[in-house]
Amino acid sequence: MMLLMMAYAAMATTNPMEVRLQRAYRAAPRPVRRFLERRAGCNHWGGEEAYDAERAQQIAQAIRGLRCDRLEADERWLKRQYARSRRVRWLLSATRERDIMP
Repeated sequence: MMLLMMAYAAMATTNPMEVRLQRAYRAAPRPVRRFLERRAGCNHWGGEEAYDAERAQQIAQAIRGLRCDRLEADERWLKRQYARSRRVRWLLSATRERDIMP
């Protein structure tokens, strides 16, 4: 298992798309990075299984805390704010389905 994790980590850092994402993420303005982290958290928690009441409550609490219900509006705002930044627009699009950020 550890070997598999190490192989994945090595691939992730040598994958040209991952390298591009990492660079774009690091160069992005703070509001964009915060949004991307929030959206990744929402993607993660949205895919979790509520196998009992306690877990359902944990998931609901995380989703509320991340303000997942505001993602679309917040993304629209960012797109307006950074309309002239091709890199930000690409980053918002390229990370839409991710549940972890580079």
